[in-house]
Amino acid sequence: MALTEKNIRNIFIYAIPKFASYGLNLITLPILTRLLTPEDFGVIILAGAFPSVAVSVFTFGVTFGAERYYFEYRKDSEKLSALIFSSQLFLYLSLIVSSVPVFILKEFISKIIIGDSSYGIAVFAVFISVYFNQIITFYLRLYQNMEKAVVHSIFTVTQATVSTAISLLLVWHFKMSYMGMIFGSLTGAFVVCLAMLFHFNKNSKIVFNGGILLENIKYGLQVMPKSFTGFINRFFDKYMLNNMLSLSVVGIFNIGQTIGNTMFFIMSTAWSSFQPVYYREVFDKGEDGSVSVGRIFTIFSYITLMPVLLLILFAQEIIYVMAPASYYGAIDIIIIISASVATQTFGMFVGVQYAYSKKAYWIFPITVVGTIANVVANIIFIPRFGLVGASISTLLGTLVINGILTFVGQKFYRIQYEWKTIVKLFTILGGATITVLYLRTIEFNNISIYLIKVVFIVLFTFEGIRAKIITRHSFEKVFGALFYSSKRKEVQA
Repeated sequence: MALTEKNIRNIFIYAIPKFASYGLNLITLPILTRLLTPEDFGVIILAGAFPSVAVSVFTFGVTFGAERYYFEYRKDSEKLSALIFSSQLFLYLSLIVSSVPVFILKEFISKIIIGDSSYGIAVFAVFISVYFNQIITFYLRLYQNMEKAVVHSIFTVTQATVSTAISLLLVWHFKMSYMGMIFGSLTGAFVVCLAMLFHFNKNSKIVFNGGILLENIKYGLQVMPKSFTGFINRFFDKYMLNNMLSLSVVGIFNIGQTIGNTMFFIMSTAWSSFQPVYYREVFDKGEDGSVSVGRIFTIFSYITLMPVLLLILFAQEIIYVMAPASYYGAIDIIIIISASVATQTFGMFVGVQYAYSKKAYWIFPITVVGTIANVVANIIFIPRFGLVGASISTLLGTLVINGILTFVGQKFYRIQYEWKTIVKLFTILGGATITVLYLRTIEFNNISIYLIKVVFIVLFTFEGIRAKIITRHSFEKVFGALFYSSKRKEVQA
């Protein structure tokens, strides 16, 4: 199945809020890096350590289960209504119940995670914010699978705008430091979650079905353990950096990681449009969809790896513009983290293989292996290389997890990957990463460095042409998608 003009148009519709969100971040980051210290950013990231895993535990993976069963029940309105209402009821009740013990234990949690009990309120506020975001994700995934791209985008932009505006107001005018950022995010999440609650349910049926909810939870529990390994992968390095170096170093690492991970969110933007096509291809055609799914993966990879390549090549220029000298240590982090994000093209695609076969329980032991690799690498590299060591550990852990997930996933549902093209794309990306890091090591700042960067862009573009991804027809299809509405009006006239 080829991507339709609607799918292509949805990519742009999903991209608008992502670029709007990160556009706001790019605009405000130069301001925030001058109002907040690296230590403040360190507090913000470590305050999210406990909530990131706690929310996953309290929700029992219902968000992920609902996404899987949506496609199974989409042709049965009664079961679909029961799935959606029952899942929402469970999520909101869980929020209320779980908030009580977290509030009581907030100082204790802060002491364990950050090393100082005075950050208890920050930990609790982040917990509530993360929980609201989990519920928002539940709604957004359903809108995405319903292919309601415009509604999805409106809510995403609204949350980014409210969160950014309130954060700036509290940090700049009210001098609330890191708490301004935390309360700003909490406000944005609350406002949008409340709006989505009413919008999503305005025409929905109130149908509770315990059996369907239990099935959802059973599948979600298979995915939930991944949250524990995800917690270790995300925060063990920061915990080590805080204990061995300082909160300021954690803050610098967080800035680099945040910018590097923008590529993951851009990637997930494209995935928002590709995923429904991929799911339908697999669930409707079964094994017969193997070849077409492989082609979809090649197109998806090319589209998402291009911005990754650009960030790797121009990370230094970006950080010079966005932050003062105290944050320049984040440059190498951005480059290495971006390289690790590139492998997430496989990480996203394999999820459908496990969902289709109902063998998501394999994800946990696989992520455990990757997590062990990450932890061992952190223990070896952080004492020797500090920030760069933490970044290399992230890269190694991600490679191991996505590599094994892909290998095992092929046993459940075989995708005919176009390996020749895929290997070339990743070779270009890897070459760019090594070249840029080496040139920074020898402090090569000659103007000819930009000629080298252009060469990598040309090579990547040429491979897109050779693989018939960049063609006259593809350009016509993209333009047709973008100007679909106006053309339709002309025909009707």
